Amino acid sequence: MEQSITIQQRAKTWLDNGLNDQQIENELLATGTDARHIPDMLKEIKKLRNARKTSSGLIYILIGAVVCLLSCVLTMTSTYSNSNFSLVLYGFTTIGIIVVFIGLMKIFN
Repeated sequence: MEQSITIQQRAKTWLDNGLNDQQIENELLATGTDARHIPDMLKEIKKLRNARKTSSGLIYILIGAVVCLLSCVLTMTSTYSNSNFSLVLYGFTTIGIIVVFIGLMKIFN
């Protein structure tokens, strides 16, 4: 059990440092890990890496959606007040859509 805790801590450190699969495999071999277990460990590390990317991507998508909603509400209120709503309509909506696409790129890239 002690060995699995240290490997989990090492996996977190490796992901924080941005190591790729080959570098992680070399680290595992250097620590004396059995070569038969390395593919399974790499699969789990890849799942952790994808979970991090997904969570950060979803945060971007949420922020972009809120900006688009804010743009919609401000555009509707600006039309009734006879003010220029072009900046709100095109500016905030464009920014919101760009942030949503950044989130999608983080998830699917």
